[in-house]
Amino acid sequence: MQANAKEDDDSFHVNQLKKGNASSFNFLFHQYEAKLYHICLYLTHSPSDAEEVVQEVFVKIWETRHRLDPELSFSAYLIQIAKNHIYNKASRRLREHAFQTYYTHTQSAFDNSTQEELNHWSTEKIITQLIDSLPFMQKKVFTLSRFQGLSNQEIANHLQLSISTVENHIHLALKTLKKHLVKEHLYFALWMLEMLQ
Repeated sequence: MQANAKEDDDSFHVNQLKKGNASSFNFLFHQYEAKLYHICLYLTHSPSDAEEVVQEVFVKIWETRHRLDPELSFSAYLIQIAKNHIYNKASRRLREHAFQTYYTHTQSAFDNSTQEELNHWSTEKIITQLIDSLPFMQKKVFTLSRFQGLSNQEIANHLQLSISTVENHIHLALKTLKKHLVKEHLYFALWMLEMLQ
């Protein structure tokens, strides 16, 4: 009974939030802030990163409130957005690390350790190529989910697919990407994909 009452409360406040009700936004923020922080802390192992992601998630919730669906789990939607933000942060840091490695390399002579680090430079290119090689619909669904932050329901509505079809496309895309990442020994990128499941 309590769970149903909580879902009804969430549904009511999500519906009000869609209309721009700031009080309902504050209610949902205080309802889920602590829970989302602990999930983000578990995924990032960084209190400052976790706090920043929580803030970014709720900013996005407010900015895209018109896209909310009161019939879907607000908690699950929050967690998915948080995972996408964490993935994007990790991806940016990977690129920054690659640039720093490249810069260091240009300032000093080649050696074996530097050459190993420079291999990270190609990681993003490899991931992009792998995603581009996916079948058309898998690529489209995966991109909307992982890089544009849409929920499975939103993707289903946008592409006129069933949720189960969307979930299947994401599952197959992840399976293909993980297989090739293991083959390429790109374990950092593999960790990011594992985190997004």
